[in-house]
Amino acid sequence: MSPAGPAVSDDRAVAKVPVLMVVHAHPDDEASQTGGTLARYAAAGWRTVLITCTDGGQGDGPHGEKPGHPRHDPQQVAALRSRELDLAAVALGVHDLVKLGYPDSGMPDGNAIPPRADTFSRRPIMPMVTRLVRLMRHYQPDVIVTYPSNGLSGHPDHIRTHNLVHAALRNVAADAVDDPGGQGSSTLKGTKLYYIAMSKTRLRAVRAGARAAFGENTWVPPEEMAIDDSEITTVIDVAPYWGNKVRALSAHASQSDAAAVLQMLCAGANLADFGERVEEYVRAEDMGSGRTGFVEDGFAGNGQ
Repeated sequence: MSPAGPAVSDDRAVAKVPVLMVVHAHPDDEASQTGGTLARYAAAGWRTVLITCTDGGQGDGPHGEKPGHPRHDPQQVAALRSRELDLAAVALGVHDLVKLGYPDSGMPDGNAIPPRADTFSRRPIMPMVTRLVRLMRHYQPDVIVTYPSNGLSGHPDHIRTHNLVHAALRNVAADAVDDPGGQGSSTLKGTKLYYIAMSKTRLRAVRAGARAAFGENTWVPPEEMAIDDSEITTVIDVAPYWGNKVRALSAHASQSDAAAVLQMLCAGANLADFGERVEEYVRAEDMGSGRTGFVEDGFAGNGQ
């Protein structure tokens, strides 16, 4: 063994690695909505933190059983989806996967039984806020990504996720005001919040491409998911990481929703017909600001 050389100061060794925290409601949301972004930033050297709020127990059973079917077992479904989420996180290069494990509320319809009081969308929010605040302080994210106020799809768990993230950020900000110099005063300073989004132009391309490939009766994202093109502030080019996104979606093999998105992503050679290989966002403080045409290629001020 050669003798050790003199100690060398290397600022790169002590510099804080930038952190991207993505907060989702269910297993498979991370792949379908932010998979390319997670993979891109992990490859760029960011620490990527994926927080999944629910256990996904109201998803499809292993043989396609829907909630309410006699053979649908939410605990069995949750265990299966947890394993699938582990595989998806590996495909996306996620550094830290945090499963909060709250019971999935399910998607209500006209014939559905209302969610139980202990489900994610109905249980008291403050204990969950406290838990998320601890995670935010621990990871100190530079960028946080979650859903807009309508949950993007209107799902009650997506809406609760949005509300939870906002409540946690307000809690941290209040601590910084009440206790300057305390634990909360420096944590999250300068953190940027982004909402997952889809522009009308991109959604139209996705819908047209899917129907051209699979017929008029194929599932397509509803028009209500889209926002005006002028509201999009951030476009992430995920073309080099499209394969990671596809592999992550493939990991969620038990879920028909994930399979439908995967089918669209894999159809045909001309993927430009499906809205290009990008993921779109709105920076929170710019929502509704009317900054027509303002687009960032990456998260503002964070080296991408």
